[in-house]
Amino acid sequence: MDIRLTSTVLQIFAHDVQRSLEFYRLLGLAIPESNDPHVAVDLPGGNTLSFDTEDTIAGMHPGWAPPSSSGGRLALAFGVDSPAKVDGLFEKVTAAGHAGPLAPYDAPWGMRYATVTDPDGNWVDLFAPLES
Repeated sequence: MDIRLTSTVLQIFAHDVQRSLEFYRLLGLAIPESNDPHVAVDLPGGNTLSFDTEDTIAGMHPGWAPPSSSGGRLALAFGVDSPAKVDGLFEKVTAAGHAGPLAPYDAPWGMRYATVTDPDGNWVDLFAPLES
């Protein structure tokens, strides 16, 4: 049987969906205003990022409970146009009160890189190729 994946949806199980939506709007995602317990947004490249309340996930998966650790096991990474925009986006997000565990730096693999955390502790990496 030849099975081919046709799409990708990354899901965030949010403690507070509205707070999460505000965070991802800071990053520049065009997220519609919504009070629904499930919100989906198109990402560059044809993928989807969705947000669900913890109650929604627990209703679908009996026995599910939020992780007890604030550290995540998944990181999202968003590319931007330039190294300066990595710095600017990091400053914008941290100035809004979100943690920035990795300040912008020039990584040895040729990218400007930084990490911020969303309201649920998920890492969000920001990157851009270094100018040569």
